[in-house]
Amino acid sequence: MNSKEYDILSRLFMVFSFFALIYMLWPFMGIIALAVAVAYMTKPLYDILKPKFGRTYGAIICLLGIVIPSLLLVVLVAEDVVTFLLSLDIENIITKVTPILNDIGYLRVDGPDVSKPFSDIWSVSKPLLNSFASQISSIPSLLMKLLFLSFMTFYFLKDGDKLTDSFLIYVPEDKKRNTALFLSEIHKALKTLFIGNAVTSVIVGIISIIGYWLIGIPNPITLGALSGILNILPVVGGWTIYVPLTVYYLLTGEIAKGILLGLFGIIFLSLAPDFAIRPRVISKDGDLHPALVLIAFLIGPLVFGIPGLAIGPIIVATVYAIHKVRRLIEKKNN
Repeated sequence: MNSKEYDILSRLFMVFSFFALIYMLWPFMGIIALAVAVAYMTKPLYDILKPKFGRTYGAIICLLGIVIPSLLLVVLVAEDVVTFLLSLDIENIITKVTPILNDIGYLRVDGPDVSKPFSDIWSVSKPLLNSFASQISSIPSLLMKLLFLSFMTFYFLKDGDKLTDSFLIYVPEDKKRNTALFLSEIHKALKTLFIGNAVTSVIVGIISIIGYWLIGIPNPITLGALSGILNILPVVGGWTIYVPLTVYYLLTGEIAKGILLGLFGIIFLSLAPDFAIRPRVISKDGDLHPALVLIAFLIGPLVFGIPGLAIGPIIVATVYAIHKVRRLIEKKNN
């Protein structure tokens, strides 16, 4: 075997090994993407802890102190809320509540005029809730995924900065500069997207605490903190606390509180975070267009389910990095 034949066989073996690895990891790509997202969101804390405790212990403290408790809390609360919502007879609730609202002057419309739009919204939302419930209902599989997610998050925190150098080993010398620039732009975009998402959750938590306290909801600090943590999940997280509470108050006769809470939740905890706060926070920290932020955090989960919360931003960051590098190259050539 001559040198040329050996080079061809070695390259074929490398390509085969790469695709075999992708094939093996493909069922877990969603978990790996979520681990990337969690690692980016906890990296600011890790950067503070690393000089004091080192790489390994800094990552362990982040994992045990924030990541694992937050993940378990999100899963447990989301499962209970989704199960509760799926058990509701929405049309029956609307039929009962509408006459009461008309009698006390809150509404001046017929029942069908109210029930039809709510029924239409529910017909779209229910399949998404069923899909979400099916993904979190299998406890053994869920625990295994959470364990894998935790380990991947740990290693991304501890050794994530070494990935670029490892990748560049396989890039030809004349392409290394542009490739390194491309990877750097992806890193900047992901950092902006995911840390911006975490900052949005903090803002939503503060708004929730103030709103629940003003409306007179019991335990506003606890419920507000939960709303903030759950808002890390765009689309899903916004309504997980206020919708069950709104339904409860309407069914127990506290109509004014239920309507006020519902309006507050729709405006400040569902619409504002996804369409105003998150795009504004992220576009302020970087030059990502707000439309790209909406695509990343809204379209991703609708297309890919729960993993789309991370896959959507990763795809958008990659496309954005390609565009940014291309612009920089064109600018340099001109």
